[in-house]
Amino acid sequence: MAIAGAIAIAMLLIYFIIYAPLIKRLNANYREYRSYDEEVLKVHNTIETASRTHDGKGLIAEEDVSFAIDELTKYGKSIGINFISMRPGEIIADKEAKYKILPIEMEIESNNEQFSEFLGSLDEFKRSLIKIKSFELASNTEDRAKLKAKITVYMYLSLGL
Repeated sequence: MAIAGAIAIAMLLIYFIIYAPLIKRLNANYREYRSYDEEVLKVHNTIETASRTHDGKGLIAEEDVSFAIDELTKYGKSIGINFISMRPGEIIADKEAKYKILPIEMEIESNNEQFSEFLGSLDEFKRSLIKIKSFELASNTEDRAKLKAKITVYMYLSLGL
């Protein structure tokens, strides 16, 4: 009977010293994992929604790119932007993404106010979703009030499936 009692006490000690703290840590880690899992699911759903629409704007089809570029240049010209050049690049299509990207390189000339207004308005276009990838600014050597800028924007396109 003494051996059975000693085994029972040893089992209780093992339970309280080793097993119970491990179960407690496991439960805490599981709750943390679940919170991360829920957060990832929310982000995934947000990305899914954004790939279909952004502020009510659908991603445009590849065949509608000329209309979106036309909207971009008409607006720029209406606020005084002088487009020196505009070169659409090769379409980037990532196998994992649910969209394609059309890089567009532009060289423009404007004053500070026009440049700021133009860049600030890029997310307001109705027919397209546009992101500024990069830009370089330089003063115009002939007219210090004017800026010359090289801008690369990404225009997001639907996969057309």
